[in-house]
Amino acid sequence: MRSFFIDWKNRVIMKQIPAKLAVLMLVGVLVTSVGATPSFADWDKTNYPAIQGSIPVAEASSFTKISLVDAMAAAEEAVPDSKAIYGKLSEINGYVVYKVFMMNDDREYSKVLVDAGTGEQLYVSDPIKKHSYKNKRNTFSNNQDKKHDKRMSDYFKGMTPEQIAEKKKQFKEMGDVWKSLSLQDRAAMIIHFMQMKMQWDSMSDEEKDEKKVEMKKQWQEYLPLSPEEKKQKLEDYVKSLKN
Repeated sequence: MRSFFIDWKNRVIMKQIPAKLAVLMLVGVLVTSVGATPSFADWDKTNYPAIQGSIPVAEASSFTKISLVDAMAAAEEAVPDSKAIYGKLSEINGYVVYKVFMMNDDREYSKVLVDAGTGEQLYVSDPIKKHSYKNKRNTFSNNQDKKHDKRMSDYFKGMTPEQIAEKKKQFKEMGDVWKSLSLQDRAAMIIHFMQMKMQWDSMSDEEKDEKKVEMKKQWQEYLPLSPEEKKQKLEDYVKSLKN
């Protein structure tokens, strides 16, 4: 796969991508079940230790030497019982690093910082369970949770308990399928949807409304598929990105 090289000007754009990207553009692919993962916005607000990287932000002409695939691989090496489900370039303590979000089969999450120049693991958090995490939420995060809960309540409105249970099962399958993809395919999808998000921000309201209708239709067609069919669809989609 082609390495993920971008200059600092583009990294600034990437840095501005809001956490809601995962909800908006990945249509549930990055979550392991309904409400199972903490909000990416809150994750970004973690207080990290005083790490020291190899690429200072001040060196605007610098290029990352490590691809997103490399960073995710380093993170999985640091937390071998977890899968890297999301990652992006960020600035921490004045250095350019990759933030990689990890999730294990017990729905515990952890965070890994990887140096964008060397691939060195600069920080690995302890795994945190959802219920422990929620007790530490701040006002902003609680507001995000309320918005998420309302979206899900609206989504399930009018459904029977059996239908809701089936939808939640399908959501969980989505997360399991995502984690079963190869590291290279997950990275390719993340990069692609970041690019889509930048395109989204440049769309008019009318174009966004049309896209939402299209995405909703695709979602409705995709969700009922078997896990095997879901995985094949995603793998085919990644292949189309490389052509």
